[in-house]
Amino acid sequence: MALEFETVSLWEIGVLFAGVGFFIFCVWITFRLIQKLGATINRVNRTLDKVDREVGPLLQNLNTTVTSVNTNLTQVEGELEKVGHITGNAAHVSSNVANITSLVTAAVGSPLVKVAALGFGLRSAVKRRNQEMDEDQVRRMVEASKQSKRERKAARKARKRAK
Repeated sequence: MALEFETVSLWEIGVLFAGVGFFIFCVWITFRLIQKLGATINRVNRTLDKVDREVGPLLQNLNTTVTSVNTNLTQVEGELEKVGHITGNAAHVSSNVANITSLVTAAVGSPLVKVAALGFGLRSAVKRRNQEMDEDQVRRMVEASKQSKRERKAARKARKRAK
């Protein structure tokens, strides 16, 4: 087997170098991207480690808080039962007071209403009488004023005639 070499043109060598250069460029870009991706993954891992360290105590505090709330709710339920009993007693007392009030109203209410109506009637009559008296007094004062005005006019006329 004999090897034969053909002549290679300058153009083909240039394309070969351009292809090799492009290949090297692609490999270099790939390594740069892999480095950036590695740095990003490292940052994410550090952040996750911080979160992991902080979540543990937070969950413990949350567990303690929930336990405390459950204890308080148990106490509140006991207090609510007592309030229920107190409310029942208050309803019973309220019912008794309502019954007593209706009895007192029936026994005392009717005479009191009559006395109140009489008082109102008397007050209205006195007020009307005083108002009539005031109006009569004002009428007399107006009439006296008109009379004195007439007398002054008459006196002026008499003085003018006398001059």
